Amino acid sequence: MQYVFMIALALHVMSGVFWAGSTFVLARTGDGRLATTLFAPQMGAATVAVLSGAVLWYLFHGGGYFGTQEQVLAIGAAAAIAAAGVQGALVGRARRIGAQGNAANILGGAVRGERLAAALLAITVITMAIARVL
Repeated sequence: MQYVFMIALALHVMSGVFWAGSTFVLARTGDGRLATTLFAPQMGAATVAVLSGAVLWYLFHGGGYFGTQEQVLAIGAAAAIAAAGVQGALVGRARRIGAQGNAANILGGAVRGERLAAALLAITVITMAIARVL
């Protein structure tokens, strides 16, 4: 189990850092074209972060007890899943529209998606930090 924990934790941290970090940067810069370019790597990182987070939840919080720490982590997990959904819907849609040649829709939809996802991922990061000390 020790190896499973180490691998799951490494995958969770590395994919989460890329996903949240790139989302925060794209939200701040407002670069819709770059957001559509990084869409696939971000969604890949989001998938790895959520799946490895589920493994970590199972290993450390899957015993049926739902205390304060688990409640705070559940809020963060829900925010992360919502962030992935927002990015998938808004940035993914902008990417599809951009492939058809409509550049105006790329910028607005993609940037809006990154900004909403950044807010949700900030909640996720904060809840993980808070849960650690509960």
